[in-house]
Amino acid sequence: MVRRSHRSKPGLDLISQLPEDLKHKILERLDTRSAAKTALVSRQWKDVWLRHGQLAFDWHDCHGEDDFVSVVKTITNVLLLRTGPVKRFSFSIYREFDTPEQSDLDVWCLFLSRNGIEQLYLGILPHPDSENLTIPSCIFSCQTIKRLYVEAVDFCGPVCAPHGSILSGVTSIIFTAVEFKAKASGIRGVNIPNLEELILHACRRIDNFVFSAPKLKSLTVVYTFSRIELKWFELHLLRIKTLCLTIDSILVKPESIIQEWFPTAMNLQVIKLHGFAFLCQKHIVLVIQLLKKCPNLLELGIEIEPKSQVRYYEEEEQEETDLPDLSISKDPSRWFDDRDLCELKSVKMESFNGLREEVAFIKTILSRSPALEEVIIKESVDIDTSLASKFKRKITTFACASPKAEVIFTDTEYLVSSVKSLHPDF
Repeated sequence: MVRRSHRSKPGLDLISQLPEDLKHKILERLDTRSAAKTALVSRQWKDVWLRHGQLAFDWHDCHGEDDFVSVVKTITNVLLLRTGPVKRFSFSIYREFDTPEQSDLDVWCLFLSRNGIEQLYLGILPHPDSENLTIPSCIFSCQTIKRLYVEAVDFCGPVCAPHGSILSGVTSIIFTAVEFKAKASGIRGVNIPNLEELILHACRRIDNFVFSAPKLKSLTVVYTFSRIELKWFELHLLRIKTLCLTIDSILVKPESIIQEWFPTAMNLQVIKLHGFAFLCQKHIVLVIQLLKKCPNLLELGIEIEPKSQVRYYEEEEQEETDLPDLSISKDPSRWFDDRDLCELKSVKMESFNGLREEVAFIKTILSRSPALEEVIIKESVDIDTSLASKFKRKITTFACASPKAEVIFTDTEYLVSSVKSLHPDF
């Protein structure tokens, strides 16, 4: 019997003979520095590297000014040597001494905007003594970008927007630590025609970002550094299906609430509220009015504010005596009528403190929600054990409008999903 030898012939380059699609998958698994070194393996790998369209530069580990200058040159050279489109580009740097110049960022983004970029991440934490860089204007007119994530790079808007539209191909935007700077003909009143998801996290001066997005489905505004007037939300509430909101991000004027300013949000199905202080009258008024304007609401998530913040809200409200009296300690059943909460199926509450006001809220939800299936509660880590046992027993005795309603206590982490990891999957 003749046996075949499985030994490779001397000098045979099996790595270079791999299929091109497999080579690209291998490069995707490597950081950019390691991927670039594959060009030294053979001519075939060099050609694949130059056509590779997914580039991620994460420069947390560069030390010193000279090192960073070489980093900037490296990125510029890598981009300019591309022989194919760059569909994904990620650049993040968090350092204490230097950042790229605005001109460097402009050159990179101009190249990307002309070479098929679809997913773009820019994260540039500036030197403490310098200002943030700004998003290059060429990005706003780029028609190929679909996902845009910007961190600590400010938004000045385009000098002019063709047909009043910007970012015409973008479906998803995440802005973190971005300041929206007003400009005479810049960012007020622009149209983002295909935007479906917008996340604003720890941003400043959001009121300057006035836009329309006819396809918007999900809006997240959390942990802002400046409060936003209610009217900013008006157009978006009529369209979106999901709203995630830090309650204290909203600038509440008593006259706005009394006049029931909120438009009816017919499409809104999911609401996630962060920083809800049940002892804060302003929060109660705002949330009740919002829930009453969402006739098709299916899911409600509430992350409760820690007890340590209660004094802050009590001091703040001493000057706001014109708010309508919706105290939870008084007849909570009058908050809603038979037209409210008819479709609500799921309620999740995180960081439950066992306060009387919180228990009263659950009682009201159970008694006013005929389609309710579950109320899931995660207790605060600071809650007293005996108090927890007491309110658990009490809640199980509440009357339910829905025969399917079930109260569940859980230890699940991040019960009300938050902005935990925003970086796109590059």
